[in-house]
Formats: sequence, C-alpha cells, structure tokens
Amino acid sequence: MGAKAEDDTFLLRKHQAMIGDPSARYAFLERIREFLRDEPTYRRTQYPTYYPSLEEAIFEHVYGFGPMSVWFRNPTESATVNGVDILFGVHGKNTKELQPFRYGSIEEVEKLVRTLTLKDPSTQVNQKHNWTQVDMLDGTRVTIFTPPLSESITVIFRQYLLHTYTFEEEARMGTIDPESVLWWKLLSRLMLSMLTTGHRRSGKTTFLKVIYGARDPNLDVLTVERGTFEAHLRRDFPERAAHIMALKSELDDMEALFPAFLRSDAHYILVPEIRSQEVHLAIQSRERADGWLGSYHGKYAENIPLELAHLLLEGKANLDFRSAYIRTAQSIDVVIVMRETAQGTKRVQAVYAYAYDPEREGFTVTPWMRYEGGRWTYYAHVPPRLLERLQANVEPGVLKGFQDEFQKLAETDPMTQPNVQRLSIGGGVR
Repeated sequence: MGAKAEDDTFLLRKHQAMIGDPSARYAFLERIREFLRDEPTYRRTQYPTYYPSLEEAIFEHVYGFGPMSVWFRNPTESATVNGVDILFGVHGKNTKELQPFRYGSIEEVEKLVRTLTLKDPSTQVNQKHNWTQVDMLDGTRVTIFTPPLSESITVIFRQYLLHTYTFEEEARMGTIDPESVLWWKLLSRLMLSMLTTGHRRSGKTTFLKVIYGARDPNLDVLTVERGTFEAHLRRDFPERAAHIMALKSELDDMEALFPAFLRSDAHYILVPEIRSQEVHLAIQSRERADGWLGSYHGKYAENIPLELAHLLLEGKANLDFRSAYIRTAQSIDVVIVMRETAQGTKRVQAVYAYAYDPEREGFTVTPWMRYEGGRWTYYAHVPPRLLERLQANVEPGVLKGFQDEFQKLAETDPMTQPNVQRLSIGGGVR
C-alpha cells in the first residue's frame, strides 16, 4: 500500500471514529494503550478531570471532540459550542447551561469542524459556504456556522432521545394523553394528510415518525429531504427498510422530483420539514394520493394554508394566488400543533381537522383536541365532507373504531367552546 493510500485510510478511520463508529474508535484507543504500555513514563501525564482515563483524554484531545466528549457520555437533547465556550442542554429544562470547561483556543474548534466535515465534500465549509449539517452514526445532527455568516464558529449538536416510536412511549413521556393512545393509532390508519407544526425542538419530526410507525408497515413511503438525511426511517424502522425510499434533493430540484415519486410506486410521501419548495411535493402528493406526512414551522393553525400558498408562489410570478390558496387548503386534512414546555417536555397542544368546501370556496378548521386547564379535551365532530371521503376510502371497521373512540374521549373530557372557524379563500373568517 502506498503512502497516499495509507494516509487516506487513516483519515477515513479518523473520520469514522469521530462520527461514532465503535470499531474505529476502539482501534485508536487500542493504539494509545499500546503506546502507554511501551512508554510507561507517560502514564503519569496530568489530564483534565472531565475525562474518565488518560487513554480517553489523549484520544479526545488528538482525534475526538475534546471537552465536548463529556456531553456524548451523558447526552441531553442539545449542546452548543459557541466560539470556545461550551453549553449543554439540561434534562427537564428548555435552556442550556454554560459549562466550567471550554476549548483552549479557536484553533481547536476549527480542528473539530475539519474532522466532522472531512470525508464528505457536500458538508465542508469555506469562504463561500458558511454553514453545513453533518449526521453522526448515533443519530446526532450537527449544524455548523462559520464566519463571516457567524461572528465566531458555532457548532450545534442535537440528539433525538426517543428511540421507541410508539404512541405508548409518547404517552409515557407526557406528549399525549395516555387515554388517547388508541385514538391516535386509529387516526394514523385513516391515511389522512397530516402536518405537525410548532417551534423548533417541539418534537415535530419525532411525532411524524410515530404516526408513520402506526400505519400499515406494508405501504411504500418516499421521504424527500434537503441538505441532509434527517428522518432516518430506514435506521429506526429496519424491519420496514424494503418499503422505505429516501431521497435527498437540492432546493431547485424539488418541484421536478414529483415524476420520480409517481414512478416509485410509493403509496405516500413524507416530507420531514417544509421550508420552501418542498410544499410542491406535498400538495402534488395530496392531489394524486392520500396520506402525506410533513412538518412545518407555524404557530396559527388557521393561517397555515395561506402561508403554504405563499411558499408555493415563491419564484412563480406566473401562478395565480387564488388557485395556489385553494390547492393548499385542499391538501391538508389534519394539523397537529406541538410545543415544548418550560420543563422540556414535548406536548401535543392541539389537533385540528380541515375540510375544503368548493361551493363556498372556503374551508373549515375544526378543533378535535386541545390542551386546556391542565388536561386534554376533545370535540368529536368530523366535518361532513371529510367524513364522506373517509367513508369512501377507509375500511369501515377502522373508521367506526376511530369514531367510537373519539366519542368516548369527548364524553369523558369535553372541549369547552370548540369554536369551528370558517375561512374564505377570498380572505377573512365567515
């Protein structure tokens, strides 16, 4: 093997060890142990107390994350390196705390960034490309900002700590009402087009995966993402891998991807985050098949079709606004509003059903569930047009089970003042 090949192999193993490959990490630690056995005088070397051993200290300082490795031994939901300072998220809170240790210099942080982005040209940062995302093998998502976009180098680590994607687990975590588990399962099986919405860290993507997990495992699904793979359905549902097609596309190619969806024979599409042109795929999917899943950063449920219409029109001056608004209003069946509490718990705050009325050129927004007064409440009204569609497309037993469970919840915990909204495409509430 030539010198260049050896260097390339070393760099590859270094990168693998950095992003969490256990065998690569073990290989480096074993080499360090051998060196210390051969050179026992170095065993008296002083090292920071936040490392569990001298071998770990050497590995993390030379090849690994340095002081950030403390977080990986006991991860919370997120951590940040801001310049040389380090902040860890805290269990039970939605804030981060400054740590008593930090990087020795900005050069050490630059080395951290270089190692994380080493082997994939699409994730590297430079003077023209000042931010990127890296997916680690353990599911950690790393977002990197560099000057001149940011004042100093900023590295944000996020972990999805929920590894059991079931409604039972969501109930245990306090995200949903424990009494509503069966209702959620049946709702997922209705194959409606469902959107999770809320601020960052509210649990939107995780909840989408729970809905996916409750659906028929034999249905083929296509996931489409931008920049980096984030949903990781194949990793988290390995028994369904043969039915999962994961695509990654640049923003400009999003709209042109739909013919590929049609040729893929997928039953529905999952868009982990609608930020811009991803909306084209979601709407076209709804127009040709039921059941698309997606997430969106929105706050007011009644405004979501309008906001998606504006996204649909970005860079499309030839499109008619009214037609775009009608398409987005028709494309959504259910919106799930999520939030993170001050204690760091993810919670489903509300669920709304949408029903478009072509005769009135408007749509209704019906609250199905709402968290109020410290409890979840329910309003078991299925809009007539939505019910008509369900009766035509859903197995009678599933639909009846959903309605029966819904009525039971609404009788036990009825919603006060449901306030069904009727909105006109022309604008305003009717």
